[in-house]
Amino acid sequence: MKKIKFAKFVAAGNDFVIINNFDLKIKPKEYPYLAKKLCQQKFAVGADGFLVVEPSSRKNCDFKMVYYNSDGSFATMCGNGARSIAYYAYELELCEDITNFETAAGIVSCEIKSKGNVKIKLPDPRDLRQNIILNLKNAEKLKVDYINTGVPHTVVFVEDIDNVDVYNLGKEIRFNKIFLPEGTNVDFVKVKDEHNIYVRTYERGIENETLSCGTGVIASAIISSLNGYTKPLVKCCTKSGEILTVGFKKNSEEDFISVVSDLYLEGKVYHTFDGEFYL
Repeated sequence: MKKIKFAKFVAAGNDFVIINNFDLKIKPKEYPYLAKKLCQQKFAVGADGFLVVEPSSRKNCDFKMVYYNSDGSFATMCGNGARSIAYYAYELELCEDITNFETAAGIVSCEIKSKGNVKIKLPDPRDLRQNIILNLKNAEKLKVDYINTGVPHTVVFVEDIDNVDVYNLGKEIRFNKIFLPEGTNVDFVKVKDEHNIYVRTYERGIENETLSCGTGVIASAIISSLNGYTKPLVKCCTKSGEILTVGFKKNSEEDFISVVSDLYLEGKVYHTFDGEFYL
């Protein structure tokens, strides 16, 4: 039997299985299988996602982050996963408390703070599309906004965040033909005031609501601000009840490359346990 050592991390209710493959003894072709196997609820460790620490080929990066969803599908970015893997790399002494690391979405800068707080600076978002009209199965039309914050997100503003049907409505939007072929994550947002919002997210690759989504709260905070509902800093209350803080600078229409810059995400990370799994 093959033995896999892992660490279990939780960030704002998102949970992850992380393995240290800095020696590259595990072949990357095994990652999708390991993600599906280890992330199974009840039958294995159970997690929203699977993270791998690898060496980076970039001179200005201390390590590389590889991320797979629990269904074995590859994703370029995961905000809470990025914060978790940075904290784990710091514990493994692969980096200092201020570090840069490589992801498929670009280079991420990170600061490990006190009391488990981790702050990451992310690449600028892209592909903003506002005021998209979706035709839903029940003949209703729904206005949404779209932005890629490392992975694609569609933001829907709602009045009743507690009673919105995140699973069914999220699934319908996630597979809408407008967002093919890659699909989209879906964030339901209730604005509390100009610096606070509530966010619930349907995540593709998990195909259900999660307790939080880092790239989702980033998308929600940016879209809320672009629509004039909020101003940075934006504190995002997730389904888990934990708060994630999103900071950014809004750029002017005359000179921006992206709608915002200096984008960061901050919140707590918990290393809950370590273990070994036999395949």
